[in-house]
Amino acid sequence: MIMGNCFKYISMALVATILFAACARIDRDDSLEEIFFRVASFGSPGTKADDYKDNYASVPFGAYAYFKADNPTDNTNFMINQKIAFNGIDTWSPEGSTYYWPKSGSLDFICYSPYSEDGIDTPLPVITEDSINYPAWDVNSHRDVDILYSDKAVGQTGNANTYYYNGVPVLFHHALSRVGFKVRLAYSEIQPETMDKTKWEVTVNSITLKDILTTGSMGLTLNGTTWDKPNNGIWTSDGSSEDIVLDVSSLGPLTDTEPQTVGESFLVLPQSLQEGQKVILNLTIKTFRDIGSGYVQVLQETDVPIEASLANGSLNKWGMNQSISYTLVLMPSRSTGTGVDSDGDGIDDQVPSEIHFDPAVEGWESVSVNAAINI
Repeated sequence: MIMGNCFKYISMALVATILFAACARIDRDDSLEEIFFRVASFGSPGTKADDYKDNYASVPFGAYAYFKADNPTDNTNFMINQKIAFNGIDTWSPEGSTYYWPKSGSLDFICYSPYSEDGIDTPLPVITEDSINYPAWDVNSHRDVDILYSDKAVGQTGNANTYYYNGVPVLFHHALSRVGFKVRLAYSEIQPETMDKTKWEVTVNSITLKDILTTGSMGLTLNGTTWDKPNNGIWTSDGSSEDIVLDVSSLGPLTDTEPQTVGESFLVLPQSLQEGQKVILNLTIKTFRDIGSGYVQVLQETDVPIEASLANGSLNKWGMNQSISYTLVLMPSRSTGTGVDSDGDGIDDQVPSEIHFDPAVEGWESVSVNAAINI
């Protein structure tokens, strides 16, 4: 009997069954259902989630899976920091391994991105079934690392069509904040009742973000299938800060009120803006006047410093998963607000302060002298 020594006391009827189940080689069976992933990243509120592939096709992510048995004593870990990658066609699947859906019970999944093996180039979170904890991470030194974490997908028993692919539904959220800047003039040309005209041309020489917090840690705790963020959606900073110099090389001279974009938006540590963070600009301002024969430059101001707080009205923080767009509205002369926001940009309209005069004449000083004048 084949392998009779293994089954010496087993009847012939059972031998065939056990040989097939335990001792024979099983070739791949395409009827078995492999575990794939269906991945999306969270879009703006009220919009459909974005396809993860659109911006992260080359960015593998990590997956944890927990087997939930019909008998809870059989619960066990199923995947631990398994690398998941895109096959270039239509499937996100475990790299270097193949997993199949269990016959009984279900699987719970937690994913994070980008995948990390050692936590050096990308952060490696500590993940349990009810928590995700990110160690201290210097965002400014890793400006291109977009940290993502997924909702917990619970009770999964097979691949499903939830987002863009057939597989485990994985909805990612951004753990960091993103900020971008535009600049424009509040006004560029004025023609008062006197009919002479004044216009301005402003060159932005530099923009610096001052005292930006850069390093922090963050923890999430499970609330159902989603995560409770830290207080106010900001990371716990260790107090480290740096100045960030924006790239203004693509900016042309500002000659009208149309906004110009300052470089690309970038990732920052979620933080309170009550720590004195400021934006500082250095400007060159040219003033031109036209009294009827065309514009002539009459003034050039160089190295004009301007600064403002990055906290503005209700904007008192950069929160997790928030993309903040600043528009820096520059007044090319001393200006006053009108108290009216006619263009709906959230900023009071500004008008240049005209030069007026406050004339006064000091009274004559009376001098009494006795003077003899010989003529």
